[in-house]
Amino acid sequence: SGISNNVWCAPYSADKVLKIDTSAGSSTQFAETYSGSTLYTSCFSAQSGFFTRHIFCAPYSADKVLKIDMGTGSSTQLTETYSGSNLYASCVLVAENTNSKMWCAPYSADKVLKIDTYAGSSNQLTETYSGTDQYKSCVAVGPDASATVWCAPYSADKVLKID
Repeated sequence: SGISNNVWCAPYSADKVLKIDTSAGSSTQFAETYSGSTLYTSCFSAQSGFFTRHIFCAPYSADKVLKIDMGTGSSTQLTETYSGSNLYASCVLVAENTNSKMWCAPYSADKVLKIDTYAGSSNQLTETYSGTDQYKSCVAVGPDASATVWCAPYSADKVLKID
């Protein structure tokens, strides 16, 4: 069965990625194990090169970004480490042809997270935000790479604009 016939589930309180084959009506857990609870909540499939074959998941209470390879049925974590809990609850994927980026608003983190799906890397922007439960909903407005990301405040006192 091909990539398009499957549903991919990142671990939240489970310890493995789950693949559900909708054609066969079966499921498989990946071999890689992750520990903790409330690990990942916001994921997007992203184009890497010419094919969409990866899913990237921002850390919620995990310490690293998760990358799921739909082609090989394996998963890895990116090398960059983030600390805290309830870090990122809302992300938006902004497509740039074969080079997409995920922008994640801070929920309880203190900085915006950028995930470069082509390079397979992540980093936090320099501007700092304070508080908990800050942003829970974001949307990208505009064409492709020039899109601006807008995030509605949840407990924050201002709208967040990422461009």
